[in-house]
Amino acid sequence: MMPLKVLVVSLSWTCLLAFTLRHQRLHHRHHHICAIYDKSIEETSTILSSNQYSGIIHRRTLLIHLSLLLSSVIEATAAAVDEQLSIPDGEKQCNDGRIAPETQVPGAYQQICMVLEQRMFKLQSTGDNITVAQGTNSAGGSVTGRTGVAVWNSGILLTRLLDEINQHSFIFKEKTALELGCGAGLASIALAKFGASSVLATDANVEVLGLAKLNFEQNNVSSVVKTAELHWGIIQASEYDGIADIVIGSDLTYNSGSWVDLAATMETVLKPDGVVLYLTLGHSGFNVQGELTGFLQVAENAGLQVLQEEQIVGQKLSYLLERITSTDEKQVISANGGARAVLLGKKPSNKFR
Repeated sequence: MMPLKVLVVSLSWTCLLAFTLRHQRLHHRHHHICAIYDKSIEETSTILSSNQYSGIIHRRTLLIHLSLLLSSVIEATAAAVDEQLSIPDGEKQCNDGRIAPETQVPGAYQQICMVLEQRMFKLQSTGDNITVAQGTNSAGGSVTGRTGVAVWNSGILLTRLLDEINQHSFIFKEKTALELGCGAGLASIALAKFGASSVLATDANVEVLGLAKLNFEQNNVSSVVKTAELHWGIIQASEYDGIADIVIGSDLTYNSGSWVDLAATMETVLKPDGVVLYLTLGHSGFNVQGELTGFLQVAENAGLQVLQEEQIVGQKLSYLLERITSTDEKQVISANGGARAVLLGKKPSNKFR
């Protein structure tokens, strides 16, 4: 059995660790450690000031008592430290709207940031802070069939790109904008903060639109941003024929079967001199270059053309994407096939039809 002196010293150091955790308030479980710490200090002081353990038998009882106290503190401390090493390290990836690694799950992709109740973002061009509630946990943490309830890396990168453009131009100010596949509404909120006169946030999922509407209200942009259920294709898009100066979207081209309807929707809702800003960011196993190249061919057949980026925003979009991502984020993006952004407009022959 451990000598009394060593046992008391060990208990003291372990309680000191618990005391440190207490004052740092690292996690809710640490309150449990603090209770054990308080009890252990109180009982140890009582024991050591008493003469009742002077005999050998009583001395063994003292050792057993102190051993149990030490064991309780060590066990609770170890559990809390494990939590501190696992949970916060993961959540740290989500700070400041960071782009985080994904894992593939049945029917979708997922990342640790999606399980958070909300995420925080800061717009560099305006200084505004955006809080976006996520709805992942309402279905047991799954995004399968309801991908728009979470903020995706592509949506974050699109919003950063818009933010970067807004620092050097005023192309969004007093403009009418429309977002395709708005999801939780991050990019639409950003457009409102950039001074757009009106933003129509569209999605095909009613649950997603409800979450987006909540986020618009919480970020005080509901007077500017409205929601609409929109299924791609000329039939529904014709309800919004030629209304948008700016059309934005991200991660919409992963399914080639939707390209014709998506391109037709973009061409239909866009004003004659309007601009589409589209960004795609890959997932594991995706070929971003091939995906976008294929979609652009379909878009050309629908009456759209690729615009000269420098003439619209003053820089190549690829250059801006490099500027707005950290080294770690570049590695995440590269591992998932890369990212590309493009500006589209109507062909001259389609502007006056």
